Amino acid sequence: MFSSELPRQSPPASGQESPGAPPPVRDPRKICRDTLVNRLNYLSFKEQPVTLLFIHRRHGRRVRVTAYPQPSSQERLSCCWAEVPSAALLKGEYILQHLELPLGRQTVRIGIETAELTERMLYGRLAEKGELMPARRAVRHPCRPLQVQVVQNGAVFTGMLDNFNGTALRMDLCATPPQNFLWLNAAAPVMLIVSDETGAVLTAEADVLRMSGERQQQTLVATPRLCDQRRLPGKKHRGPRLNFSPPPQVVFSHPFTGKQLSLDVNNVSGTGFAVHEPAAEAVLLPGLTLNTVQLRLTDTFTLHCKAQVVYCRTVLESSGEETRHSGLAILDMSIPDHTRLLALLQRAGSRRRGVSPPLDLDRLWEFFFASGFIYPEKYLSVHEHREEFLETCRQLYQGAPDIARHFVIQESGQILAHMAMLRVASNSWLIQHHAADHAHSNQAGLDVLQLAGEAINASQGLYSAHMDYALCFYRPENRFPHRVFGGVADHYRDRSLCSVDTFAYFHYRKGSSKPWPGGENWSLTQAKEEDLLDLEACYAQQGGGLMLKALDLGPRRPDQSELMASYRRAGFSYRQDLFALRCNGTLTAIFATMRTAVGMNLSNLTNAITALIINPEELPLQAFCAATSTLAAIYPVDEVPVLTYPADYLHPQRFSVEKHYNLWAIDCRRLDPYFDYCDALFHRLRPGRSAVP
Repeated sequence: MFSSELPRQSPPASGQESPGAPPPVRDPRKICRDTLVNRLNYLSFKEQPVTLLFIHRRHGRRVRVTAYPQPSSQERLSCCWAEVPSAALLKGEYILQHLELPLGRQTVRIGIETAELTERMLYGRLAEKGELMPARRAVRHPCRPLQVQVVQNGAVFTGMLDNFNGTALRMDLCATPPQNFLWLNAAAPVMLIVSDETGAVLTAEADVLRMSGERQQQTLVATPRLCDQRRLPGKKHRGPRLNFSPPPQVVFSHPFTGKQLSLDVNNVSGTGFAVHEPAAEAVLLPGLTLNTVQLRLTDTFTLHCKAQVVYCRTVLESSGEETRHSGLAILDMSIPDHTRLLALLQRAGSRRRGVSPPLDLDRLWEFFFASGFIYPEKYLSVHEHREEFLETCRQLYQGAPDIARHFVIQESGQILAHMAMLRVASNSWLIQHHAADHAHSNQAGLDVLQLAGEAINASQGLYSAHMDYALCFYRPENRFPHRVFGGVADHYRDRSLCSVDTFAYFHYRKGSSKPWPGGENWSLTQAKEEDLLDLEACYAQQGGGLMLKALDLGPRRPDQSELMASYRRAGFSYRQDLFALRCNGTLTAIFATMRTAVGMNLSNLTNAITALIINPEELPLQAFCAATSTLAAIYPVDEVPVLTYPADYLHPQRFSVEKHYNLWAIDCRRLDPYFDYCDALFHRLRPGRSAVP
């Protein structure tokens, strides 16, 4: 590349400084030729360019030419032109002044003796010493070819990124007629979009520092605004940020240069981390997306994620040096890696708290019985499939991180409280198995519930976590979950954000098939989009809520192939089918069959039939039982759990139900009211104030 400069004016020939003049410049430090030869060979090895300055013999015009150094020995120099030089340069109309080569923030100038120029190469002899010139305020980093778009008031100018530093980007733009650069107001902000082969890697509002060039081509220098960016909605309740000693490192390939870089980490949370770097050498800019990031907490403990820079701040340290502090938000991270990160953060904060830690399963089962979580009636239902429950539990707790998490409070290996989560729909997780040993701790049950809430809050913004909704089944007569989950729903007062729906629950015992009333008037077929729209309208008429979205029962149903694949990787199967029950073509109910392994849920709520009654007046009990009998045949067990909504459908039918379950659902993208309520409630329930109910 070539660039030209006007001749510089000579300074006044005066031996005295004028008042207010800058201090005299110190003589440049000398560097020996051997050191510079080694530097040139390094640049040759990395295929990085140097710059040659030429001055016109007659009128003093300066021209800078880019070249790539070739392997050198002793004083001999050879360089390959980046572009073929002009004829005037080759004819000798210009004098070679010196060679400039980069050395970090500084530049070294060294003279070239007996220079010989050809159309392809430059040959010469290096002077004995070079001069180290004063350092730039900020290092300019050359870029690989990247497309740039500059957008302002609907006008889009395209070009290529040339170089950048921690505060500004330099780019070459083109205007496509009838465009011209008068359309670009340098006094107003612009939107910068820098893209590579994967898509946009920087999107930021920026201010124009300067523009120069011709009618259809301009060089533009712009500085992204350093104001905080928000990739996700702001939260009042955020997870703690922890400092580690020694500090972890973040390693990434910079999207502008393609080079791998490493920075020290200041602090880490479940949603992001902060790093620092010398301000003069900064490479991070607000809005920059890093597609592949390694968070190295130790030499053997590395997590992978996608992150985006959300803020950059320059801090003056006590040493007088300026440091750039940047915050990065985690855009995505695999469930196993994010679980490991949360586990580390919780363990660092308290040795009692654990996120999916290794557990002695014998101790876990002993805890379930000792805490009363498995009471006699529940044990009778579990005992028949004891071996299947044991095997499912082993797989879930030891090898299913994509679909299962568990949280424990323990001391000296003794489990004091436990809670588990299971992914039961495309973007929903079921909170289950909440138990606490009140004989040893009065607050462990609260602590483990708080621990699970913090994990949900940290995970909900990650696509891979699929944490849009959290669910929980609980018995209405159980005081503690009713006070917590029911109280949260009352606190929200908005069923589109948090809702509770009541189901009747019973076991259908297989026997002879049930006859249909009216013969061929009834049909049970795969549900269609139109059927689910009717279900949605019926549910909205009854008050609406999150049940249909959270359980994948509404129209525009998500594709469940990814969820099924996650279950297969964990060694399980998952299938959900929807059926429409009609009488003479009129829709009366939707039946959902969920099939997973026995033991996923101790009440088998994840291996059950869910009946959603749309037209109770047109659905006699005989038809309901016939449909249930037909669908129960696909289950391998003799007794199939059935959940019926609305719960009061079976009451007029004089049908005996075993119990009722409330389904609590919450939108995890709006959790601040949940934490407000729980913080106040837990404060009242902590020991010394009142007993846990």
